[in-house]
Amino acid sequence: MSEKERESLRLPKEYDDLKRKKLTKEQRQDIYNQFGGRCAYCGEEITIKQMQVDHIEALRIGGKDELENMICACRSCNHYKSTFSLELFREQLSEIPKRLRRDIATFRIAERYGLIEIKDKEIKFLFEE
Repeated sequence: MSEKERESLRLPKEYDDLKRKKLTKEQRQDIYNQFGGRCAYCGEEITIKQMQVDHIEALRIGGKDELENMICACRSCNHYKSTFSLELFREQLSEIPKRLRRDIATFRIAERYGLIEIKDKEIKFLFEE
């Protein structure tokens, strides 16, 4: 983890005073439509009510509170991404199989019996396609 990314996990004082842009219904609908009702990260189909608008580059690490920096996200991706940069988010996702193997016996057993197969695959977000 780089120093900038480590630093991003700490809230700067100015973050407390930061007011997020209030989106209109039309702006939310436009963001939703831009990705065809799918999470821009994982591609999961979601309703507009389930959609969370995420800042691609987190405000904490200098991202702008502008529409060009906002995308449609499912709750899981938005929560897991948190304030990570895209590259750190990608790195965290690619580490999941190692953490599961290390921490969860049921996962290791399922893997041994061929119930789960890990794919060595590049993490590519829907909005990058």
